[in-house]
Amino acid sequence: MMYTVQSSGMLLKRFSANYVQNSTRLASFRQCERYGKFHDCRKRISHWLKAQGEQVAQACTKQCEFIIAQRIRRSLQIFHLYTRIWDEVALKEFMKSWRNRALRNSRHFLMSSIGITMYNWDRERITKDELNGYKKEIEGIYRLRDSTVVCAKCQLRIVIDVRQSGIKYCTCTDNKFNATSNQDSEGWKPYIEREDMLIWRREEPNCGGLFAYKVYGSFAEVTAEDFLQAQIDVDYRKEWDPTARELRIIDTDPASQSSADSHSDVIYWETIWPKLFANRDYVYQRDWVVDKERRLIIIISKVTDHPAAPSKPGTYRVTTYWSYMVIRPYTEFHQPGIEFGLTYFDDPGVNIPSAVTAWVAMTGLPNFLIRMREASRNYQNYKIAKQSLDASDTNYVPLKNEDIFEDKVLHGNMQNSERSEILNGKNVEDYNKIEHTEVPQFNEDLKEEEEEEDSTNSSEEGRGLLDYFYLAKLFA
Repeated sequence: MMYTVQSSGMLLKRFSANYVQNSTRLASFRQCERYGKFHDCRKRISHWLKAQGEQVAQACTKQCEFIIAQRIRRSLQIFHLYTRIWDEVALKEFMKSWRNRALRNSRHFLMSSIGITMYNWDRERITKDELNGYKKEIEGIYRLRDSTVVCAKCQLRIVIDVRQSGIKYCTCTDNKFNATSNQDSEGWKPYIEREDMLIWRREEPNCGGLFAYKVYGSFAEVTAEDFLQAQIDVDYRKEWDPTARELRIIDTDPASQSSADSHSDVIYWETIWPKLFANRDYVYQRDWVVDKERRLIIIISKVTDHPAAPSKPGTYRVTTYWSYMVIRPYTEFHQPGIEFGLTYFDDPGVNIPSAVTAWVAMTGLPNFLIRMREASRNYQNYKIAKQSLDASDTNYVPLKNEDIFEDKVLHGNMQNSERSEILNGKNVEDYNKIEHTEVPQFNEDLKEEEEEEDSTNSSEEGRGLLDYFYLAKLFA
């Protein structure tokens, strides 16, 4: 009604010129507004809201309080439930971890309580079959030499990296060819040649570009006895190797304690590295055996675990390491003149660029072998100075056996013209047969100037970079 009157007034005002807005008509319109259809309803709603507003507010407040209280109560119930569950789980986890720790450290508990070694020698011992597998290592090196560093046409030596005096080299290719590109069926490539030494290397699969090395050497002035002692006498090793921070025997195979021709030990060895690197340490089993019938000494080393040598904080434990060495005298174990073959690999656990690795190997490995040669030559002086000839000295093991080789001493007096030159590439026939022994000839003495230079260099670089990398960690 109200809207109809307003609309009618607007239309009349717009389209009728005679329309006059007098007070009478406007009053009639306003009076109609007061008595509209919805006027009473609106008035009633307004009065109801005024009367019920406080009650509505109180009801809404009570409802919100109820909901909040309900949520808080449920949260507390869930919290207590998870607390009880967590207590049970935590207790179970604690008991489980304690049990695992107790089982894992049971060896240490037993050692501390009753003082015995729990190392399982029956399981970890290097087998005789493995030792016997290296008895033909020298012959294998001869074949490797013939296939990689001997010319197939003229049967003369091929240059590897540096020409050595006293060796006739191949001239078939006008001296423009070297042997570093040659490779045998097992992947060995010639790498370094030094006086009385040949070195091959082979990249090991899945080892990040690291190489295994094979060394052949022939030292005319060193005896097999002294050379062996330089390898196995840990006290002497600490005298001539400045990188050995700690070197000790932590366990010995009970089965080998009564044997004079074989021995098996577990050794702990920590080597000094530069300040930018953590020191490396090794725990490895070392077995050596003397085969007097074949005139061989075999030394095998491989990484192992021992409860007496747990990992130390701040030192990196090398877990990949193995080596084997075969030593054969020209005539007798106590007579000067030996040849040996050494093959080894170890992963020091640090990524070194290949160029740096090659430079270290090219320089450090020959220098280390020279120091080892000098240490073997001076072992008798060390033994006398330390009074190690006493029977209680367990580090020294004499290898003389006159009964076996008495009829073979005459071979040591053969003239030099009758000997074969191993490094010159001449074949050795039936070398392993004692009754047809052929002895290789090398330069008997080093020049005094070279000896002084090598001695000076070794003392100056004793703590240098070359002595720290993995090249000098296998002979302990």
